Amino acid sequence: RRNARWRVDFNGLGELSFCPVVRKTDRLKQLLLRDVLAQTREFAESIGQSMLDRALSWAYLSETEGSFAIEGETPSQDKASMFASLLKRAHDQRPLSEAYLVELQNAAITNPYDKAVQFRIEQNRLQGDALGAAGVTYVPPSPDLCNPLMQQLMALANRKLPGMDALVHAALVSFSFVFIHPFMDGNGRLSRFLIHHALGQSGRLPTGFLLPISVAMKKHEEQYLQALKSFSKPARDLCQVLWSGDDQYSYAWQPDADIWFRYMDLTDCVEFTVAMAQAALDTHLRNEVEFLALFDDVARYINDRHDLRSSDLATLIVTTHQNGGKLSNKRRKRFADRVQAHVLDDIEAAVARRMQGLPLS
Repeated sequence: RRNARWRVDFNGLGELSFCPVVRKTDRLKQLLLRDVLAQTREFAESIGQSMLDRALSWAYLSETEGSFAIEGETPSQDKASMFASLLKRAHDQRPLSEAYLVELQNAAITNPYDKAVQFRIEQNRLQGDALGAAGVTYVPPSPDLCNPLMQQLMALANRKLPGMDALVHAALVSFSFVFIHPFMDGNGRLSRFLIHHALGQSGRLPTGFLLPISVAMKKHEEQYLQALKSFSKPARDLCQVLWSGDDQYSYAWQPDADIWFRYMDLTDCVEFTVAMAQAALDTHLRNEVEFLALFDDVARYINDRHDLRSSDLATLIVTTHQNGGKLSNKRRKRFADRVQAHVLDDIEAAVARRMQGLPLS
């Protein structure tokens, strides 16, 4: 954008009052050259609708479990169902607004006392294992700064920036949101949802398609933590926290601390997000489709030769595959009263051959 007053071209990602920074590092450029979103679209078009539907059912479930697992939580069925429903709204063409984010936050958490009605008007903090000020690991921007930053972030999220990769845009929105921390609860889970929302708005993925990025993040949890710390650890030094006991904390910010939040360097976070999108496709989604194809082949092969319950066959194929192509003695004993020994042998052999890339007949 041309600044008429100063006669310079402004290539910032936002406005002067909020302009996150992403450096074009060699690593980021190499990651973007792979164009994971184009790979994903080609992958979706190559596997057929039936297989795609099954793979996406797995992806929505696994993304839900992964997002909770990052926070050290195993969701109840109700919680998992609520968040999976939330993920399915990512492709709704709705711009971000305070009302919409409040609606999403309410849908992402179950504790009625933590459901927001607006962006926060009090100071929040992230607390580690230690009590008091020593345990405070991150202090988000003050309430007075939170709202204007969120207004600028929503404008950035709703604007398609020419020449910007959709994944870079998604990472910017997600990590800016989590560092601003506009709610008292649900920020982490909602920040990961915003990756999917941004990708859904971009039109780069088939409608309803979901890359299980949280699954990849959980598998690379230490790298995720390092990406977060690249911003949050220096930010912690900008605020002096005093603890008076119980839940009584006071906060004293250094002069010009707002600059750190207005011009946050998100390079490490963007690199991590793009890498996790590639891992979600290559390591997780492709592997699931390969397993589904294996499952279908083995099930068809065994059903053509033997007669047994479909639920038993499904369990035996899955557990044999999870055990590296071997059926454990424990499983053999469990099924010995309803599946003949030679049938168990055939299932084990079929799974093992298929895992080795060998034909079943």
